[in-house]
Amino acid sequence: MSEIFDKEKLSGEEIQNEVFRRMEKYNEKSFLEQFAIYLGTAQILEFGLKKLLITLFNATEENLERKTLGQTRVELEKRGIRADYTELLKEVVSDRNYAAHELLSNNALLNSFNVTFSENMQFKELKHFIYKLEQAVLIFDYIQHSNAWLIKA
Repeated sequence: MSEIFDKEKLSGEEIQNEVFRRMEKYNEKSFLEQFAIYLGTAQILEFGLKKLLITLFNATEENLERKTLGQTRVELEKRGIRADYTELLKEVVSDRNYAAHELLSNNALLNSFNVTFSENMQFKELKHFIYKLEQAVLIFDYIQHSNAWLIKA
């Protein structure tokens, strides 16, 4: 895996393959387990982004402690972090907000109908959100490894 970080550029196929590899941890998990892993991973990404603000821009933990993932993204954008990455983060933030506030209740509502829905239908939205989040984490790791946060996209 570390060899991917040593490449000067990553192709779309390389990114996709690595994201799919990272998504294997969700296999054979229930909806709730996948949901929990997803939210935990989003929280870890948020912590990483806050640490980036601290190390690159001398932000303080006290100022960042109560900031949400979305507010953290805005802070990074204001400071000139790569626009290509902050655009991806916009999608991740939107997905995470929907998942945290709507997805779980929607799934519970569907399950209350006493109708069996295919697993594919139940997990479709969550899998889409997971893919984008894992992509954002991979790219975070890649940019961090390359120390390329302040390059204009």
